[in-house]
Amino acid sequence: MSYRNLKYYFFIFFILVITRTANAELAIQSWVHTSGAKVFLVETAAIPMIDLQIDWGAGAIDVPVDKTGLASLTAIMLDKGSVVDGKVLSEAEIADKLADHGSILSIVAGADRTSLKVRSLSDKKYLLPVVNLVASVLKAPSFDAKIFNREKDLMVSAIKESDLKPEVILGREFDRQIYGLHPLSRSASVVSVKKIQLSDIRDFYRKKFFAANSKITIVGNLNREEADTIVHQLIQALPGAVRGPFKTNETVKLLSSKPVADRLVKISYPSQQAHISMGLPMIARRDPDYFPLLLGNYILGGGGFVSRLMKEVREKRGLAYSVYSYMAPGRDVGPFVAGMQTKKDQADLAVQVMTETIASFVNEGPSDEEIRSAKENLTNGFPLRIDSNKKILDNVASIAWNDLPLDTLDTWTKQLNAVTKEQVVAAYKKHLDMNKIVTVVVGGQ
Repeated sequence: MSYRNLKYYFFIFFILVITRTANAELAIQSWVHTSGAKVFLVETAAIPMIDLQIDWGAGAIDVPVDKTGLASLTAIMLDKGSVVDGKVLSEAEIADKLADHGSILSIVAGADRTSLKVRSLSDKKYLLPVVNLVASVLKAPSFDAKIFNREKDLMVSAIKESDLKPEVILGREFDRQIYGLHPLSRSASVVSVKKIQLSDIRDFYRKKFFAANSKITIVGNLNREEADTIVHQLIQALPGAVRGPFKTNETVKLLSSKPVADRLVKISYPSQQAHISMGLPMIARRDPDYFPLLLGNYILGGGGFVSRLMKEVREKRGLAYSVYSYMAPGRDVGPFVAGMQTKKDQADLAVQVMTETIASFVNEGPSDEEIRSAKENLTNGFPLRIDSNKKILDNVASIAWNDLPLDTLDTWTKQLNAVTKEQVVAAYKKHLDMNKIVTVVVGGQ
């Protein structure tokens, strides 16, 4: 068989796998482990791989305000050494063992959770040693003082470097402005990271990384019995079931509906470009207005060259190469954000055009043609959201974390296509109050 023909057959096989995955219902099995951990499984036999994710309620919002950065530093330290059978396994040895079995392990802390991800071949010859290794990492992380000081210094250096970047300054100030006193407004600083001690890492891990505070998602070539065996082994490795929230040194109420900061903030920065973000806190993923807001945002600024913001800002006035809007709903709340970069002497005009375009959309809503076109583009693009095990894992883990119905992926296009123009208008009038939008501009004097 020629190389050209071989490429052709691989291409056809790839298309068939995508088509089969996209058209088939993704049956999500769910159960509660005896430890209290919630488990979600999707069996996919097409590829001999296993993708696994554990999410703990151990994010940046769960740490004391004066030690912001603790969640990230804990996640970094978890796979930097472990005690296995009375012997300390170094970070290099852990990495080598993963590489030997063709596996990948990553641990990252976000705003409201810490996520551990594992990818491995499903063949037990490779899978079982990897599961044993991950269980060892979770059961007895060494939390070595020398490595802790190294990683702490690296984090401080990274913060100092990022503090000089306009996009980082913009993001940090924008979060502070829209979230006010809510924990989501925080960002790690040199001062807060330097206050973190190794005892804080051990304490945070013990109090937050227990079984009942976790959700486990598995996608791959295995059945429920095999998945339950893996879950049991990993769960047994976790710290004891500590109940109750991790105590912080402050009491923070839920985010109020009105930002406590200024509506327009300008920060001088010696750059040719002005970086602009405007927005406000919006909704949780479970909100019934999610699909009307999603459809409307595609029309407003999420649809690339067909969006209103692109037409008004780029095509009509040439103020920027790119302009966008998005919403990022979380478990409890998430932002609506519109943003762009422009020449600093055009920043005021750019803010004006963006504000007027968003206000016009909120007041008048989309046209029937915009609704039809947006639905067509979003539904046609949906298969690409679930065309691999990794993407399925991401989506199912999101369903698990946000307490969404298990048939969310099966009904996604149906729910989107059921949205009416009137629902889009009502949702934007309810959730996008122009009197509460905050704008931050970094650049110029």
